[in-house]
Amino acid sequence: MKLLTDFEKIIKKEKIDSVLVQKNSTVIFEYYRNKKMKEKQHKIYSVTKSILSALIGIAIDKGCIENVNTPIINYFPEFNKDKEHQKITIKHLLTMTSGLHWPGNRGMIPSKNWVNFVLQQDSDHPPGSKMVYSCGSSQLLSAILQKTTGINTEVFAKKHLFTPLGITDYKWNRDAQGIAIGGFGLTMKTVDMLKIGTLYLKNGVWKSKQVVSYHWIEESTSPKVKTDDDYSYAYHWWNITSDNQVGRIFFAVGHGGQYIIVAPDYQLVTVFTSSFKDGATRPLQYFKDYLLEG
Repeated sequence: MKLLTDFEKIIKKEKIDSVLVQKNSTVIFEYYRNKKMKEKQHKIYSVTKSILSALIGIAIDKGCIENVNTPIINYFPEFNKDKEHQKITIKHLLTMTSGLHWPGNRGMIPSKNWVNFVLQQDSDHPPGSKMVYSCGSSQLLSAILQKTTGINTEVFAKKHLFTPLGITDYKWNRDAQGIAIGGFGLTMKTVDMLKIGTLYLKNGVWKSKQVVSYHWIEESTSPKVKTDDDYSYAYHWWNITSDNQVGRIFFAVGHGGQYIIVAPDYQLVTVFTSSFKDGATRPLQYFKDYLLEG
């Protein structure tokens, strides 16, 4: 396949550490910059958010969380600044539309208590009215998951997601309060990122077991907020929604060019780990240019 040959030539020139391409349940392309990259736990940064989204869905299916429309004040009763704050729901956190001011990770990370830091922010917009990408929203979701399940987010993930998928080689960093970092805390192997993508391609089923409900896969990856002419945001997953898009494509993306890209109409899952300081959108462009045409 000439396009795959061209694809390999171009990624070898880039700061791409690993690529796996799976079509119709078969890996048709595999690339590692060196032998270490195959066994390495890669920092997946904000791809963590999409995995957290799966855990929220599992928690809802198990009755730990009532539904996405539950106000977050139910979990943080001390969080009662004004009427706008009281309207914020889990769905608002998932879609990054809480309206809470977000000063960036540089504001949250040095603070002694990340959850309190996020909760103490003022409202910039009414909930649901505007998307502002925020790792703080993800940290609140991780805290809610731990409050409602009674166990650490990582432990919940191990029991209900990672172990069923055979994912054993990973690390999930925590904040000072012991809450798993929802926005960027995971490191994992490329092959295990592919398992996450495959699970979503197969509507939440892994080896005949429904790990995540079909309803949640559908709801959490369907466009909710249009961010520009080409992309929309769902529940911690992105969608390509440009006018010339053929077929449905959703993806998880992390700083530096980490990707899990799922294209159900093509029966295609593609994973990239990269080390870009800039140009981190290139892997997605290469996916569009070389893999969708194949």
